[in-house]
Amino acid sequence: MDESRGVALSVSLAWLLGPLALLAWATGLPFLLPSLGPSAYVLATRVRPWRDVSREVALGQTVGVVVAYLAVRALVGPLTGVALLPHTVAGLRQVAAVVLAVVAATLAMSALDARHAPAYATVLIFALGIPARALDVLVFLGGVAVLIALDALRIRGATFAARGR
Repeated sequence: MDESRGVALSVSLAWLLGPLALLAWATGLPFLLPSLGPSAYVLATRVRPWRDVSREVALGQTVGVVVAYLAVRALVGPLTGVALLPHTVAGLRQVAAVVLAVVAATLAMSALDARHAPAYATVLIFALGIPARALDVLVFLGGVAVLIALDALRIRGATFAARGR
């Protein structure tokens, strides 16, 4: 990749993730989690049609967060911390929830034809209890929606700028 393309990609990623970071900072809510970085990269470097890629990001991240939250609630109950408790039944239940969530996410993403590798980070983040509330699931999904909307604006702006040349 030449330097100008690297700069353009960096600017695109700052455009996509900067507002989410500010939103998370201002509210203290998980609008931005580590798994959205790779999702932003997938959007910014897409080689397939935008509609296909944005659909995979939206569905993959949605499946990942929902199945992880449900697996933890079903097998563990409310999580209050991040650490797996070694040599405990509660820790073993959390491990089972992680495995169940990965399997369920894989099946659901395959059924929806929305395989999005970064969503597996979301599965692990939520299955480990980072964060753990139902509200956090909704906030994160709001962050995914904002990410996709920002990317649509980025593309629209680039198209508009190219027409003006």
